[in-house]
Amino acid sequence: MPFKPSLVVNAPTGAHERMSRPDFYNPHIRLVRRVRRVLGRAEPALVVYYIWRMDFKKKALGLGARVLRIAGIIAVIYVSMVFYLALTERRNAFPRAITHKEAREAIASTAKGITCTTADGTVLEGWAIGNRGDKALLYYPDADEDAAQFLAEVQSLEGTALLAFNYRGSGNNKGTPSGETFEPDANAIRECATEWGGAPAFIAGRGTGAILAAKNTRKGQTLILIDPTKSIADAINDKYGNLYPKFLVRAKVAMPAELSYITENRKVLVFDREKHRVKNHAFLKDFDKLDTLKRGEKTLRKTLSVLTSEQP
Repeated sequence: MPFKPSLVVNAPTGAHERMSRPDFYNPHIRLVRRVRRVLGRAEPALVVYYIWRMDFKKKALGLGARVLRIAGIIAVIYVSMVFYLALTERRNAFPRAITHKEAREAIASTAKGITCTTADGTVLEGWAIGNRGDKALLYYPDADEDAAQFLAEVQSLEGTALLAFNYRGSGNNKGTPSGETFEPDANAIRECATEWGGAPAFIAGRGTGAILAAKNTRKGQTLILIDPTKSIADAINDKYGNLYPKFLVRAKVAMPAELSYITENRKVLVFDREKHRVKNHAFLKDFDKLDTLKRGEKTLRKTLSVLTSEQP
């Protein structure tokens, strides 16, 4: 049988064995080998350091990506909440006071129902406690307060009649409260109170109602600010904080910059509820020439009696 030459290619010694080993394709082992080839006979600790550093960078990048993803989600939620509050600002700035049944029942036997009609024909409900010939105290409630609550708490003041009305949309009143109607309705309330028994000797207001009281106080009348709020923007900011920054509030109703324009009038800030103590002190820093009266352990009725009894 004739000899047939053939081409034989001998693979490098051990090549097949290396490729058949289970750790040949392991990236970590290959990395170690690569580093050792670069470093020659470097110490094992140095090799481990380089491996740890490369692994640390990978983990750091992964952590950074997760942090950015979470921050993005939080930012989207925050922007969505701000957008929602911006859309519903009118309801937060000029809320509707819910009818307080217990307060109305408490004054049913002592208060007489009266009404006030605004320029656009909206009828506002109100109450009067006392006699027409007595000096009167006109009360402007907070935006979300039923005026009957104040009358139920005070009940009566000796020698002083009490008058209070609810704003449009509050209590049983029809209409929608807004920035366009808030102050004009307050002016109408002052005129109605004057028609009832002459110009009130005292004009009082709580919260945002204190703003209306300040703007409707005339010469010779005593202004009583009960836990006042400087502006609608401050009221919303107190409620929502940084969720709705004050500079975004569009409602511009605010306390007059200078209360001193009521030159001959006594102006009293009443510290009523303890939760407003810090806010009241801040108010005093912004508005000077205010007397202060702290309720403390007394009832609101006795606190106001101190003021009304001083004026003949």
